Amino acid sequence: MSERDKLQFPASFRHAFTYGSSGAGYFGTDVLNGLTEGMDDFLANRGGRWSRARSLGPALLGCVPWFDDPELLDRVARFPSACVVVTKQEMKKRGRAGFEALKRHADQGPGFPARAFSALTDLASRYEGDPLLLYPTSPEPPAVRIQTFRSFGFRKSGGTPVPILHAKLFLLGELWWHDEHPEGFVADIVGFTPMRLWLGSANGTKSSRLSLEFGLWVDDRELLAHAQDFLVQLLRHSEEIDPHDDQFAPEFVPFDYDDEAFWEYYRDLGPEVCPEDE
Repeated sequence: MSERDKLQFPASFRHAFTYGSSGAGYFGTDVLNGLTEGMDDFLANRGGRWSRARSLGPALLGCVPWFDDPELLDRVARFPSACVVVTKQEMKKRGRAGFEALKRHADQGPGFPARAFSALTDLASRYEGDPLLLYPTSPEPPAVRIQTFRSFGFRKSGGTPVPILHAKLFLLGELWWHDEHPEGFVADIVGFTPMRLWLGSANGTKSSRLSLEFGLWVDDRELLAHAQDFLVQLLRHSEEIDPHDDQFAPEFVPFDYDDEAFWEYYRDLGPEVCPEDE
């Protein structure tokens, strides 16, 4: 018997179950299998979700502290739009090979369109210099596409503990587009509708498959909305997958606006300005 076989819990600890009208859950070992099977089922497009007009297909947002599981990485890569945030990784050799795979996917993967969320539409990368200055006749800022894998928080260096991103959740949904702004004018609109949420204790790592963990699939609308808000906040304060800075240093910064130029522009419009716009 190999050392790996000796270090395994009995198969009797695996327990899959259903609850409510559509919930599914898992206790015990290899709960990541429940996560990847749920992703497979979602991507299978049962019910024709992605066949309807104006659908941009399935999309995924997620966060885990650590990620090196090949099967889970394969599932994330199958989504046309995806972004997973991990805690900022330590600079050490152990586990570096798996982390390099994340870096490759971060560089080459499709990423996620920031403009799907209003909280991300006024941002620019600080890596590209000073914040973009906007004035009334500025062209529309370039669209930001967030990489498939991002980092968040502080990097541990030495023996001093640091707070980390320790949440483990994956939110599956649909990206869609529309050609009409909510206020009625023509515009190119992209949005995201959350549909299913994974909550669990397991990291996105190969070793987590050997541990006793839990995982749940839920589709409560209020919970989906709260999970989306949390994940979008992570994206807004995230960094590239392997930044040089050990501190909490978000990449994205808001645009700067030339307030005086905007005031002069609206003043020159005269009576055409709606009092509410002022």
